[in-house]
Amino acid sequence: MGSEKIVEQILSSRPDLTRQEVHKMIEKKKEGVGEFFTDETAARIVASELGVEIVQKPLQLEILIQDLVSGLNDVTVTGRVITFYPTQTFTRRDLTEGKLARLLIADESGTLKVVLWDDKTDLVKTGKVEQGQIIKVSHGYVREGLDGKLELHVGSRGNIRISPPYAAETKYPPITRWVKKVGEIREDGGPITVEGTIATTPTVREVVTSRNEKVAVASFELRDDTGKIVVSAWRKLAEVAKGLAVGTRIRIKNAYARKGLADQLELTSRSFTSIDLLTDPQK
Repeated sequence: MGSEKIVEQILSSRPDLTRQEVHKMIEKKKEGVGEFFTDETAARIVASELGVEIVQKPLQLEILIQDLVSGLNDVTVTGRVITFYPTQTFTRRDLTEGKLARLLIADESGTLKVVLWDDKTDLVKTGKVEQGQIIKVSHGYVREGLDGKLELHVGSRGNIRISPPYAAETKYPPITRWVKKVGEIREDGGPITVEGTIATTPTVREVVTSRNEKVAVASFELRDDTGKIVVSAWRKLAEVAKGLAVGTRIRIKNAYARKGLADQLELTSRSFTSIDLLTDPQK
């Protein structure tokens, strides 16, 4: 463990002592025994005499996504958030409510779905975890999902650290690797991230939902060099979209594709969809 880590645990349990006082106690223990006591041995004896229990932390395994196998526990993986899915609620057998949310992360070796349980879903719901961030997921356990692919589950013991200081941006694949071209959007579903240029002036209208709720929706056409698609931005995002001028280049994150009028695909926003401004209107 090392003497300094033991000193840290002593200071944590005994705030009445200073670091200098603890080091003096360790040096005093070493007097007269010379080479027979290492710094760590002397520090452990001091901790014992002070009534401080030294906790040896278990080895935590941090590996690449490609090296994961089902059944691993206490796993740590670091990766870039590629996309995330909305929080779902369900009822357990004991009739209590449970929550889960899913992220897709990537490192240099591949992609991995991360499943957040219960209180951990607040990171997605509150927007603390965002697309493009690098996160360190600790104390997770690996299981095989319903689709046969591996998932990293994060329960009450798990932890997520956003933008860990040691994680170099260049070590993880850029988010642009997962940005679709308009012509690549072929099926219903999502979430989808796409970049393009606004080709028509956004028009805003008010619609009534199936819940009899009046909401605003802004519609416009998005183009790139592969095609065009109609975008519908709902609720708060309608306010963002209506101020965008023709010729503005944008990135739409976490949108969903669906069949609209004339059975044509269109993009529609959800509560976690966002629009990033990439350039001003083209001259």
